[in-house]
Amino acid sequence: MRVLVSAAKIYAAMFALALLWMLLQGTFSWELFFKVRPGEFPRLALMVLAAAAFLVSLHLYCSRNFFWAQQLEIEFSKLLVPMRMWEIAAMGIVSGAAEETLFRGALQPAVGLIPASLAFGLAHLIPRNPFWHWSLYATFAGFLLGCLFELTHHLFPVIAAHSLTNFVLIMILNRRHAMEAAQ
Repeated sequence: MRVLVSAAKIYAAMFALALLWMLLQGTFSWELFFKVRPGEFPRLALMVLAAAAFLVSLHLYCSRNFFWAQQLEIEFSKLLVPMRMWEIAAMGIVSGAAEETLFRGALQPAVGLIPASLAFGLAHLIPRNPFWHWSLYATFAGFLLGCLFELTHHLFPVIAAHSLTNFVLIMILNRRHAMEAAQ
């Protein structure tokens, strides 16, 4: 719970900064967040699921095959385990909404896809092993999510894909911990 409260404070500040930036740029619009026509929903839902499935699969592949990814999971487990289901969902939603509003909604229209993706990776940089690998993964994830934003011109699918990815990965960490504790 302590991690969630701290994260919520940081993400609330990030979200406010993003909204302020968008207002100052003249790019803020509620339609950027919520304008999804009913006919678009199935296509957008498939895009969200495909992006999240790809990012989760990439993470799982790395955690099975690379020592740095296994070490990264150990470090993240220290922060994110144990969490209840509602805490995992809240963490996924607040992180996805704040980060995507800042990096895709505010930054990407101002600087472009590649610089916004690199900034997203740098925002995840912790310059010590095993965390610097996470920055590379985040840069790639930022590029993929940035492409999704370019294709849809909406934040909702990007926020949903990011939130779903974080939810699934944190849930996997918690399930693994529960299974290891039961053995």
